[in-house]
Amino acid sequence: MVDTGIVMPLYKQDIGYLQAAISSVLAQSYRAFRFIIVIDGAPEMIEPALHAAMGDPRVQLVTLPQNQGVSHALNRGFDELFKDPAIKYVTWVSSDNVYHSSFIERLRCELERGPDSLGLVFSTFRQIDAAGNPLYDQQHQQALIRYQSQPHHELLNASIVGVSFMYKSQYARLIDGYRLQPVEDYDYWLRLTETCNMKFIPEILMDYRVDSAFSVSASLRSQKEHRRWRHAFQIAKHEARARRGIPLEMTILMPITDMAQAEPLLDNLLEQHYSNCIVRLLDITPEQGASSFLEMMLDPRLIVTPRPHYSVKEALIQAIGETTTRFVVCFGVKPYIAVTDLLYLTDLLRPLQDTHAFSYYTDDHSTIGSGRGVQSVPPEWNYVYYTHRLHQALEQGGF
Repeated sequence: MVDTGIVMPLYKQDIGYLQAAISSVLAQSYRAFRFIIVIDGAPEMIEPALHAAMGDPRVQLVTLPQNQGVSHALNRGFDELFKDPAIKYVTWVSSDNVYHSSFIERLRCELERGPDSLGLVFSTFRQIDAAGNPLYDQQHQQALIRYQSQPHHELLNASIVGVSFMYKSQYARLIDGYRLQPVEDYDYWLRLTETCNMKFIPEILMDYRVDSAFSVSASLRSQKEHRRWRHAFQIAKHEARARRGIPLEMTILMPITDMAQAEPLLDNLLEQHYSNCIVRLLDITPEQGASSFLEMMLDPRLIVTPRPHYSVKEALIQAIGETTTRFVVCFGVKPYIAVTDLLYLTDLLRPLQDTHAFSYYTDDHSTIGSGRGVQSVPPEWNYVYYTHRLHQALEQGGF
């Protein structure tokens, strides 16, 4: 019985890459599957897809008259599969990647043998260049495995699922389809895992072609497109926390005194993996121009507070006094070194509420630590503080 379904969205693609991708799917060791290729408004790809399929009866082409993006193409393909109640396991594949022969069999086996509550399995993958050569050494591969092996609740901070996955149709049918391009897969995992559990398999089951000409990653190289991607990424996280009732944990206070100097620092801040925060821009500029960052950065966490004629110290002290979240950070003089800085600083400080006031990195980024006393308000730049500790310091005065 055919119980597995595969969807490939196809717009424009290098013919050689397409041939390799389709051939790798058809060469799977597990053969009882349906393979839906959705031609997304690119009629010139019909003939190459048919040629690569070689008349295999498992392949079905669905052609869309206009290009409407990956999410729409995926939904159209899965709508076709979900008409068949026998389809229990589903995945989707890209038209420029190469799938190892055990890809379907291995992922399907984990789902079949696992408990009913297991709805999503994912494996690690190898990154290759345009010619199919591995891009990284074994040390880098092990680092990727460690990254994907993070506790599953870290999915709210990082896209650990990656590009090699399979899930049960019974859970897919409970949620709406793909949306929120270009992070449609990440948003989907967040919603899917609210209905089921997931499991990581530390095995390489496919080759991921990095930055091929027609890939999503290649289209995000410009600053404007990267910011658009980051906006969608943060929207997915923001909505997930709202659905789950997770309270806001941190306020980041950023005085804006010079727009040109602030822009790269704000970009640096918004790249942080930690995201359960609001970023309050304290606009001290003479022209009161910080609101332009709302359109430029397109981030749901940004709030602009006008503070004309304030000094940086005055603006920060007032804002700290108004902060109600558990943690507070003062930012705006120097960038964070690594995208994980806020995540690690918060993880370190979270269990120390009764004994410590802040966490920090040394200037050379060689050491992470924590401290007990508040020496000044406004506090040190880029440190993470317990808000109530700063409130206590303000009440005691002397700053």
